[in-house]
Amino acid sequence: MENRKYTIEALDAIKRREYWIKEQDLDILVKPIPETDEAGAMDPRFYESVAPMMKGFKGALVKLVMKVGSKSGGNIQKGAKQMRRMMNGIKSVPIIDTVNVREETIRYDSVSVSIRIYTPKEKKEGLAPVFYYIHGGGFVAGSMDVVDEMCKLVVEKTGCVAVQPEYRLAPENPYPNGFDDCYNVLKWIYTHAEEFGGDHEKICISGDSAGGNLATVCAMKDRDEGTHMVKVQALLYPTVDAAHMEENMKKNKEIYEISEKYSTVLNGMLDMMGSSLSKPTLGEYLGVPDDTIPYVSPSLGNLKGMPPTLILLGEYDFLRVEDDIFAGKLKKAGTEVKLIRYKGLSHGFADQVGVMPQAEDALQEIGSFMMEHLS
Repeated sequence: MENRKYTIEALDAIKRREYWIKEQDLDILVKPIPETDEAGAMDPRFYESVAPMMKGFKGALVKLVMKVGSKSGGNIQKGAKQMRRMMNGIKSVPIIDTVNVREETIRYDSVSVSIRIYTPKEKKEGLAPVFYYIHGGGFVAGSMDVVDEMCKLVVEKTGCVAVQPEYRLAPENPYPNGFDDCYNVLKWIYTHAEEFGGDHEKICISGDSAGGNLATVCAMKDRDEGTHMVKVQALLYPTVDAAHMEENMKKNKEIYEISEKYSTVLNGMLDMMGSSLSKPTLGEYLGVPDDTIPYVSPSLGNLKGMPPTLILLGEYDFLRVEDDIFAGKLKKAGTEVKLIRYKGLSHGFADQVGVMPQAEDALQEIGSFMMEHLS
């Protein structure tokens, strides 16, 4: 199936031109924009997708909505509705036709959770590693459909099997409902993996943004309970410090290198994301009185004994500071960490499979890291 909106040459250029840098004792793999090394530039595909919302009449309207929202102090229900409008759209195009998909419902206590299971159409002998993926959406939005093509791509590239859950969303279902759903699906996978060709001793947990948070706190709870179900984790721009999100977002602008011709669009986008996540805060969306607890802000907890970790994010991600800090803390705690930074991109690029070559590259990196640690 050949529906990609970019050339294979663009995809190859990302890997061919990648390079390593060192920042604050962290080794970081930098992935360049395929077509340019211009400092402070946005990837042209990413720019085209966000510029219409930041310039002209639409840009003025967005700024007005942000201003009104900040003055009102933030309404949780209205904020959730706005985030769902922003995050529930499917941005990928289908490029994979080699994977079977089926849905099941699992039950624990009095709760039912829908899950989606992905298996290769051409089955190999023996049991395959399991890729457990949790979608993002600020804990209030997103769905299995948004990241469907992401899961298919990892299965095609690695021959693994994959599972993702439709966990309960806040604010209607406050913490820890969504977390409980994700952790109980992990336990279900560990018990039932062989039924769909998976090896329960080879589980990689993964997720994007809020899903990256849920993935790593599931790994943390797995460590705390001594169950050792998770052997490796791969996190796409995870939110890991809800307690200091606004403070860290302000620090981001001090380290970004932004070309003048992209400043209006980039700063407008970053301001919009900051506004939508500062009032109400993530803790308020989740309904937690203390957002410093490790199962909400894992970067503030004990990170010793966490599994090997891959973290991927964009150069202009509003979570860049907190993710860099998290990677440093994991390394200091003795965890193997690989940090990848994509030039010219911001938050949420990986669900644009078939549209952004960096999305495909990121999922290839996740597949390689998973197989390297589970082979």
